[in-house]
Amino acid sequence: MHQYVRGFLFLVGATSLWGISGTVAKYLFNQQVDPFHLVTVRLTLSFLILFAYLAFAKPDLLRVKKSDLRYLTILGLGIAMVQFSYFYTISQTNVATAVFLQYLAPGMMVAYAFAFQGERVGGAKLAALLLTLGGGYLILVGVPGGGFAVNTRGFISGIVSALSLAFYTIYGKIGLSGLNPWTLLVYGFGFGALGANLLTPPWVTLVGHSANEWGFFLYIAVFATVIPFGLYFKGLKDLSTVITGLTSTLEPVVAAAVAFLVLGERMYPLQLLGCGMILSGVVFIQCLPRAGAVKVTKTQKSPI
Repeated sequence: MHQYVRGFLFLVGATSLWGISGTVAKYLFNQQVDPFHLVTVRLTLSFLILFAYLAFAKPDLLRVKKSDLRYLTILGLGIAMVQFSYFYTISQTNVATAVFLQYLAPGMMVAYAFAFQGERVGGAKLAALLLTLGGGYLILVGVPGGGFAVNTRGFISGIVSALSLAFYTIYGKIGLSGLNPWTLLVYGFGFGALGANLLTPPWVTLVGHSANEWGFFLYIAVFATVIPFGLYFKGLKDLSTVITGLTSTLEPVVAAAVAFLVLGERMYPLQLLGCGMILSGVVFIQCLPRAGAVKVTKTQKSPI
């Protein structure tokens, strides 16, 4: 399978699973689950599950050099930050607003690639970026009486979420030049979980939850974290950061489709137009496979 098609399919899988997870998280917040506790449990369970699997099935992927640890620690903090900020934004606003703010990240990736990686940002990429951003905006405001449901804290955390997503995508791409995606993730989850548990001790986060909530925690750890992050990094290995970022904007389309099919939520004309714009932007950029063929140069190699 051509690497661009393979990378695209990995990203579609990742964004599809993430598109469902926001609704699950909002349900938990409505049950008075603290967003910071949810992230701590999510990172801890994700690390334990992935570590156990790799220790049994692929122990070689757990072996890293001491010189890798600094890089992996920073990556782990980036992964933790995007989860903290995204879930906190959901708790302060709504899922649609949180997703829209987070997916300002592709614009940040385009600016970084142009300024620091020497990547050409021509009309095709700018057109795809405008289509995906505009489509996300229409999905957000397309509901009559809807729109931004955001306070100052939610807006700031949403921007932090976008910056964090852009950071770990760019930084993760560097690490993929020398490490397996699952190695990046298990150590990223591990260092992220360590930091989260230092901030909020496990004897605080692990108590007082019902069996039903633990079922949702397990779902989020496996189907909203381990599997989609794995697919995302495998897609990132095949594609450039810009193409990865633009393709990941499929998440709000998936979220809207799931809400329509599963929850029976109505899709309004502006929302349908927004979905069409995002799909057009993603398909358009995929028709230019050379745009994703950014090789890691000497100035881009991992610091590990």
